[in-house]
Amino acid sequence: MQLHSIHANTSPATAGGYQPLEQNDQDATIRPNSITRGLDNNSNTDSMNNESSLLLIPSIQQLTGYVYLLVLSACIGGFLFGYDTGVISGALQPLSNDFTLNTSKKEIIVGGTTVGAIGGGLLAGVAADRTGRKPLVFLASIIFIVGSLVLAGAQSYSILVTGRLIVGLGVGIASMIIPVYIGEVSPKSFRGQLSTLNVLMITFGQVIAYVVNIIFANVSHGWRHMFAFAAIPAIAQCLILPFVPESPRFMIATGQIDDAKAVLRKIYHESTTDEFIDQEIYSIEQSVKLDSSGSFQELLSAENLRPLLIACLLQAAQQLCGFNTAMYYAATIMQMAGFRDHSDSTSVAIIVALTNMVFTAIAIKLIDRIGRRRMLITTMFSMILGLVALGISFAALQGVTPKQNSCDLYGDICARCILDDRCGWSVDTNSCNSLELGNDKYVSECPGDQTNQNTSIVLLLSLFVYVSSYALGLGYAPWLIQSELFNMRVRSRANGVSTSVNWFCNLLVAISFLSLTNVLSAAGAFWFYAILSFIFWILIMKYVPETAGKSLEDSQRLF
Repeated sequence: MQLHSIHANTSPATAGGYQPLEQNDQDATIRPNSITRGLDNNSNTDSMNNESSLLLIPSIQQLTGYVYLLVLSACIGGFLFGYDTGVISGALQPLSNDFTLNTSKKEIIVGGTTVGAIGGGLLAGVAADRTGRKPLVFLASIIFIVGSLVLAGAQSYSILVTGRLIVGLGVGIASMIIPVYIGEVSPKSFRGQLSTLNVLMITFGQVIAYVVNIIFANVSHGWRHMFAFAAIPAIAQCLILPFVPESPRFMIATGQIDDAKAVLRKIYHESTTDEFIDQEIYSIEQSVKLDSSGSFQELLSAENLRPLLIACLLQAAQQLCGFNTAMYYAATIMQMAGFRDHSDSTSVAIIVALTNMVFTAIAIKLIDRIGRRRMLITTMFSMILGLVALGISFAALQGVTPKQNSCDLYGDICARCILDDRCGWSVDTNSCNSLELGNDKYVSECPGDQTNQNTSIVLLLSLFVYVSSYALGLGYAPWLIQSELFNMRVRSRANGVSTSVNWFCNLLVAISFLSLTNVLSAAGAFWFYAILSFIFWILIMKYVPETAGKSLEDSQRLF
């Protein structure tokens, strides 16, 4: 994935994990003379420049309304990213009913967005330095509008898949370019804080998607309204963007110095001195030159290969722990857990999105204080316990029986019987029979007892532990650690490689979960994710260093 002069402290986001800009910014864009020292051979001049530049930096006590306009207009794209990855949870079951979808077709619809996102991320990585950041943000909005309308009006399975691919293209572009734009229009002293707004907007978008799912759960063809809703914020973003400038970094890279000065002055207040603006422009120029001087071949050098492998390890762990099964298939999982009514399963599923949003916010507050490695290792262990408990809960409800070739093979396991679309629980024979027979009276819910109700409560608590632990650790820490492992010459390229690993693993999870539950049972699927997570936990304990509080040079010396 080509990301040549993408800002060094940014990296693309994914559906299951959200990246901040590095909060302890250390690159040239943050500290202008850190690059000057490396490029100027006169150390005395460097020392004088450094001291004088510190006097030039304005003391900004609060952000201007102009900065909020820039950041919030971009964050609408983050909201759409979250919405379009979360909405499928509540739409999947009514889609299955209207289009008679089998397991593989469901997985393709869910995975279609991820496939589109991979293409969108590649497109944004290549085009960002040629077209600029703002046109790509606008393009993502247009794609979101088109995709939502195609999905809302779909009359066939092929159109549904096409719509999901289109929306995925928008997700990929937004996930790549919006963090970049925010990083490049934010005042340096607020850059870390403002970057978290996009992270929270993604999770907020997922929550709103679940709310919309609940509203239209019992509406005929309600899934059309669920998909169409995404067009509203996308249209709003299109109306706002004409009043938003291109990022100063791109302007400087393309020789638009006067325009960049004007934008920087609005960002840093009109009273900012000319000397500071000139110094900021110089530092950005040097940062662009340094970033463009790197190559992918450098990633294979001894100093970069191990950090790259660690970054890829973290990104693979983020996805292969199975979290996106909870995000994409939340309502389906709730139906497996005994909430057979679509409205009930969709309503209970909002626990996933709310928990993820709240604990992501907590992670942002705590991770610098506790440390990346410590927080990651601790929360991964509790996440594994949550997965194990989830498996036990499903085993108690359904047993560990995989999908059978015929209904009678389910025996007396009613909970597993009614999960199979071909089968129903016969009241007359108190056994599992094929619905095609049509002679008996069937029930959509198993004869309940207090034990099943208590088990469902334990299952929901286990799901809460799983999701909250993920949000505190794997959902946030890999992006932050990754931004602190590489020098500026290779950072954007290394981020591109590791993010490709993230998307690929995301796709594997999205297109395999339902098949996995058919082969291993729901309990077996979550135990499988627990085993994978345990392996990653061991590898992270062994190979991932603590980067909190360390300079870029200190982090490099760890390898």
